[in-house]
Amino acid sequence: MDIQFKINDNQLGSFYIEQEGRQVAELDFDVKNNLLNAYHTGVRPELEGQGIAARLFNEMVIYAREKGYQVIPSCSYILAKFRRRPEEFSDIWHRTDDEPTGEACGIKPKG
Repeated sequence: MDIQFKINDNQLGSFYIEQEGRQVAELDFDVKNNLLNAYHTGVRPELEGQGIAARLFNEMVIYAREKGYQVIPSCSYILAKFRRRPEEFSDIWHRTDDEPTGEACGIKPKG
């Protein structure tokens, strides 16, 4: 399963995997002012537990570093990954006093 990438003119993007013509996993984000807001990660139930979300996460981290983006971990999965190894992601983790709780996962931004 190859990871694909797309981003539109409004800077809404996704790392995703298709299988037999349907999307089976995704990590969705938007970019504004060099901030990548990772707001949703999803994997179809029949594929859970195979490390697919981790592969999407790794692609997002590589992309953010290549582009020089800071990441807002709005998705609970992304936030949990950052919190497990904060030193590994300190270069890209956009931390603020009102840091996301991860509760926004699955809510697509307007626009």
